Amino acid sequence: MKIKILGCSGGMGANQHTTCIRIDEHTLIDAGTGLGSLTQSELAQIKRIFLTHAHLDHICFLPLLIDNLFDKLKDPIEVYALPEVIDTLKQHMFNWSIWPDFTALPDKQNPVLRFITVTPWQSIHTETLTLTPFPSDHVVPTCGYRVEKKDCPIFVFTSDTTLSPEVISNLNRLGTINTLMVECAMPDNMETLAKLSKHLTPGMLQTLLADMDQKPEHIWISHLKPSYTRQIIDELQHRLQGQDLVVLSCGQQFELS
Repeated sequence: MKIKILGCSGGMGANQHTTCIRIDEHTLIDAGTGLGSLTQSELAQIKRIFLTHAHLDHICFLPLLIDNLFDKLKDPIEVYALPEVIDTLKQHMFNWSIWPDFTALPDKQNPVLRFITVTPWQSIHTETLTLTPFPSDHVVPTCGYRVEKKDCPIFVFTSDTTLSPEVISNLNRLGTINTLMVECAMPDNMETLAKLSKHLTPGMLQTLLADMDQKPEHIWISHLKPSYTRQIIDELQHRLQGQDLVVLSCGQQFELS
């Protein structure tokens, strides 16, 4: 399983791109500004996108992708998401005011965009991957995804989430996790704001990992707020000593096998 971190930042700036993960050649999780780093030939290979939630930093390049590929698509781009996320996209993005409704173009019988509803804990099977959505705990309806491929270790992405008993229970329900990609948006001295906005700090992440029944072998950290990156990294290194920890950078590539 090839994983490319197209975007993993919790903000913007030079070389900072928001959340977008490519799994092999045809599948994306989220469609933040990191999507714009792909070449035209790479964009043309995208068949499906699994969205975690409807916040702008996770969806903002979706309409541009559809527009970019409009006259080249033989089959519609499939966008998988929770029903609340699909409703938000239809109402506030693909509404003819902000962007054309590509579910009706070039016509309703042959659209270039097709929405597919996901249900937590019900797996979706592609040609080579199985993705299982599970609930996260954020300020809007949000899910993470467990990604499986034959003969490959399990990859899990929590998306934006906070610390709660439900989150820990859901992660435990996923079983063995080889690689856990999890956010850590704010430093410890911003814990009050992190709880209000339903994000994680290093201390909250330390508690989350300690409460998991089975510890992930590898932990990838994403969604750091750029203004606090150095502070967050220092606190993570202090709190998670001995863990196989990677603070992600945009453009990194991994192969799980």
